[in-house]
Formats: sequence, C-alpha cells, structure tokens
Amino acid sequence: MLHDYGRRLVWLLAGIAVSSIGIVLMLQANVGLEPWSVLQQGMTLVLPITYGVASIIAGAAAIGLAIVFGESFGLGTIVNIIGCGVCIDAMLALDWVPQLHSLPGGIVMLLLGLELLALGTWMYMRSALGAGPRDALMVALARKSGRSAGFCRVCVDILVTVSGFFLGGQFGIGTIIAALGLGSLINLNFNLLHFHPAEVHQENIAETLRRFGGYK
Repeated sequence: MLHDYGRRLVWLLAGIAVSSIGIVLMLQANVGLEPWSVLQQGMTLVLPITYGVASIIAGAAAIGLAIVFGESFGLGTIVNIIGCGVCIDAMLALDWVPQLHSLPGGIVMLLLGLELLALGTWMYMRSALGAGPRDALMVALARKSGRSAGFCRVCVDILVTVSGFFLGGQFGIGTIIAALGLGSLINLNFNLLHFHPAEVHQENIAETLRRFGGYK
C-alpha cells in the first residue's frame, strides 16, 4: 500500500509542478492572461495579496462550489491548492521565465503553457488522490450535465474570465485562445491517453484517513 501511495504522490507532485510551469509561461507570454489568471490578477488589483495567494483563494472557492455540486475533495486537492500557489509565486520571484514582448513569440509561449497545464492536469488527476479544485468543479459539472469535461471547462473559463475582466485583470488575444483552447487541449490529451476523468474515483480525505489511521 505504501509503495502504491508513493507512486501516486509522485504523479500528484509532478502534475502540480508541470501545471505551475505552464501557468507561469502563460503569465509571461504577455499576450493576455488565461481565464483563471485574469481572475486572480484582478484579485491582486483589488486586494493586497500576491498572485499565488489569489490562486489559493480562487482554488478554495472552486472546490467549495464543487462540493456543493456533489464532488468530494482529497489530499491531492489540498496539496494542489497550496502547492500551485507557492510554486507560481516562487518561479515568478526567481524570474526564471522572461516576459516576452512580441505577439508571435507570446502566442507560442502561451500555447506551450496551455499544453503543459493540460498535461499536468492529467498527471495529478490520474493519481486519484483528489482532483485539483478547478478540475473537481469541471468533473462535478460533467457528471451533473452529462457533457464532456472539456466543454464544462470552457464554460467555467468564460465565466471566470468575465469576472476577472471586471476586476481589472489583463485581457487579450491570449485570453480568447486560452478560454477556447484549454478545454479542447484537455479533451485531446485525455483522449490520446485514454483517460476518462468522470469515471475515475478520486480518493477523498475520509478514505485516506481510514486507510492509514483506521478511522471509521
């Protein structure tokens, strides 16, 4: 059992790292932020918080909505909420990824970031330790509506983009590409990897505690 959990934790942490790199690439592409980044940047403009803290707050709100729609959360969800925020703030502070100032280069970097985010999403969701907060909401909506996970992601992304725009978040051609393209990329990656998120049971906190602590 410990060996299995160790393997799943590796997938979880690797997925969070890959997703965080993808988000930083999209931020530094400088052609318009991806949907959740529009919202989170808007939050930093109206509240005295960093981007990473805004990511944590938005993640907590997303998982709250997912719970309302009947989705549970697990160890992976908590690690995702905190881990992504910390990783993104650290990479931005270290300035590892330069900000681009050309539209063609920015679009290429944005597309690379989108693919890394989609791939990272698959990596940590396959650990089955609890989906990321935004993905838990995506899966909950997919189960409720019977539509694909990608379609539900597009709908959510459009909603958060509009909310972020009214808060002052950066909107550009990259935002439109990300809002319409991420859901399609997620569907493409999941199909190529034969992964069906709505059919995967994500282990919740109570189940983890029962496995390791004998909780009833």
